[in-house]
Amino acid sequence: MLRNPTGTICRIKSVVGASEEDLKLLAEQSVCKMVCEGGRVRFEVSSGENGRQMHYSEDVLRYLFDKMFEIASSRGDSNDSFPVVVTVPPTFTEEQRKIIRIIATKVGFKVLRIVNEPTAAVLAYHLGSRPSTTPCRYVVYRMGGSTTDVTLIKVLGGAYSLESHVTRSDLGGKLITKELAEHCATEFQRQMRVDMRESRRGMAKLMNAAETAKHVLSTLETAQCFAESVYEGLDLSVNVSRARFESLLGPIISRCIEPLQEILTKASLTPNDIHKVVLCGGSCRVQKVRRAVAAYLSQADILDSKSPDEVIALGAAAQAALLCGRNSQQDVLVRCSAPCLSKGIYIKPSKNGTLTLAIPSGTAVPT
Repeated sequence: MLRNPTGTICRIKSVVGASEEDLKLLAEQSVCKMVCEGGRVRFEVSSGENGRQMHYSEDVLRYLFDKMFEIASSRGDSNDSFPVVVTVPPTFTEEQRKIIRIIATKVGFKVLRIVNEPTAAVLAYHLGSRPSTTPCRYVVYRMGGSTTDVTLIKVLGGAYSLESHVTRSDLGGKLITKELAEHCATEFQRQMRVDMRESRRGMAKLMNAAETAKHVLSTLETAQCFAESVYEGLDLSVNVSRARFESLLGPIISRCIEPLQEILTKASLTPNDIHKVVLCGGSCRVQKVRRAVAAYLSQADILDSKSPDEVIALGAAAQAALLCGRNSQQDVLVRCSAPCLSKGIYIKPSKNGTLTLAIPSGTAVPT
């Protein structure tokens, strides 16, 4: 992104099968030029000596699956059929899931099942493996770079029902990185008596350095944020303690709790009704984010022993192994991953009649 922003395509998953309105918003946010025409999305990529190249979104997605197939082939037998379980966001429609299945199949994968990402995160911890006649409710809290997703899953009798889902597209790890970068830019201005914010390239370098420092502060008490030649040949070097870093995050952390509050309100539940919380997404490495979620859902067990970057993939791999009969130790098989209505359906009997709730939100959609 730093060396060739106009030649880097990001957030391709959000583009697949997206509505025209969503595509317009994504086009505004994309650094790489993105054009919507005839229901298809085309990226105009700067490729140095070759000038500009055109790539449709489905081609970009195929390149990604091609690379994953190449990795799988290098680690498996040439005769393997490479059966896989593919994960997708819970908001994906049947049409979007169909697109993913077709592309994955074309490159050589045998798609056993398509599972919602939150369900895969739950499977990674083998939740629901014991028979129970009472429902258990789990929250999957996923904070990535650009978005935060909170999902409420009910498990009963081997059926995984997605009861409610909340997405915040304006809340993610990039906000944390920007806050740290802003602090470092202020320190640089105090030290050098110049404002590096005037340099777009300098700020891009600083954002990259702040991202690295953020990762370090997830495990160590101090980190150095260093970037070369950020303004007229001057280097930036700022030492940041974890305590100082966390003090910058107050407003962001309070926003991290809002989707939790919203999802419980929609389901008419309290924090005490949640049994376990699965943390996933790279931004959940930030200690203050973990503590905030744990404090709000104080009666729930916080599951964070697995890498938050890998937990969804681990759940998908475990399910694929079970479907292939390669894992005798795990007995969790998703027989039903049921999408649920995000909003209730009301009926108005007559023109002057009152609205009557017919199907409440959270009702599983029959398949």
